[in-house]
Amino acid sequence: MLTKILIVDDEKLILEEASESLISEGYECFIASSVDAAVEIVKDNPEIQLILTDLRMPQKTGADLIKIIETKYGKRIKFVIMSGHASGKIDNNGTDLDSYPFLRKPLDVDALIATIDSEF
Repeated sequence: MLTKILIVDDEKLILEEASESLISEGYECFIASSVDAAVEIVKDNPEIQLILTDLRMPQKTGADLIKIIETKYGKRIKFVIMSGHASGKIDNNGTDLDSYPFLRKPLDVDALIATIDSEF
């Protein structure tokens, strides 16, 4: 069975680059451009095992997504955070961001693949 990953970012180019790279490595990918869309995808696809999320997005953040998913589904879904900004220790919603792997944007495809592979 393929490992299923959800990629969440408000930048279309990041969604395309990350999904193409991970699909070529044998992962099955879903994409969402907002937190609300991501929550719906997880609800409809409970077999998703990892979410790669941008930290800063309009309306709701990647930290908001982590809090929503972990509240609804527990810790069974892994998270990897990506951002073009420095990693913060604690987001304003209380999420400890240091407890999740972090990738700097623009994405380094090799680092992306190595980080995702290390989670499985």
